[in-house]
Amino acid sequence: MPGPKKVPIHLKLIRGTVSPRASAAAAPNTAPGLPPLNAAPTPPQWMRNKSARAEWVRLAPILVANKLLTDGNVGLLGQLCAVHGYLVDIWQNGLKANAALVATYRALSNSLGLLDWNVSTAKPGNKFASNAFKQKRAP
Repeated sequence: MPGPKKVPIHLKLIRGTVSPRASAAAAPNTAPGLPPLNAAPTPPQWMRNKSARAEWVRLAPILVANKLLTDGNVGLLGQLCAVHGYLVDIWQNGLKANAALVATYRALSNSLGLLDWNVSTAKPGNKFASNAFKQKRAP
């Protein structure tokens, strides 16, 4: 019987729970051939929303410090911050954000290594187990 799912190394680095042996053996979560950025880039010119720009200023140094931001995912950070700004505008106007928008925000956060988002599975003996999505295992 398999044990609990292993936590990715980049999440252990963020949490500060990585062992010295594991950190020496595993590289940070960077795309192949794309080294992590050394400094946080400035927000893009197209980003006009104040909340989105503030989120960029908050998140970019965190991602750089944890070696999660590369030239390849800077655009993804821009999308995450734009969605964040849009959500803040919705909530400040007393409206409710739809589930798709919140799920998009979470998926973008997960893609940047900010979340450990596991898809839940049905437990054995659950009469609704046949309705659950089947998880694909990584090769």
